[in-house]
Amino acid sequence: MQTELFNVTEVDVAKKLGLSRDAVRKLRAEHLYQDEDFGTVGREICYTEEVVQKLRQVLQKNTHGIKPGDLVPMSVKTEPAASDGPTVIQDAVVTEVFHKNTQHLRALLGGRKITVRVRNNANFIAGSVGNPGMVIPASKLAMKNPLLYDFIGRYPRARGMW
Repeated sequence: MQTELFNVTEVDVAKKLGLSRDAVRKLRAEHLYQDEDFGTVGREICYTEEVVQKLRQVLQKNTHGIKPGDLVPMSVKTEPAASDGPTVIQDAVVTEVFHKNTQHLRALLGGRKITVRVRNNANFIAGSVGNPGMVIPASKLAMKNPLLYDFIGRYPRARGMW
């Protein structure tokens, strides 16, 4: 199929169907075939006009597996809740620095021990009896493991120094 037939961009499909782009991607992965229903034009993923109608039918049959939270119009901006969004940054106190696994460290956040993913934990200092440990910004990952966080921000310049 020629690329001239792929004339509707993924953004336009999302607007026409009233879905988020993530929901359109999920529908594409489950119900469409590459080079038949969609293709790439430059760096954009584009669809045929018939595919928009096909996706409407899939949505009406309700066999698509998309949760109601995915059916959000593109024009509506939704902010994640304070407890479940990956953009919420919280302060955690480093309690343990792993020497063999240098891409993780243990921290204390709200009374819970969590694991924080970092690029390199060489310059982080763990807390001890007289030293409470470094306070680091961490963001919760949108994964099944509720105790896994990402380090957010600049890394220490030297050992224990921001």
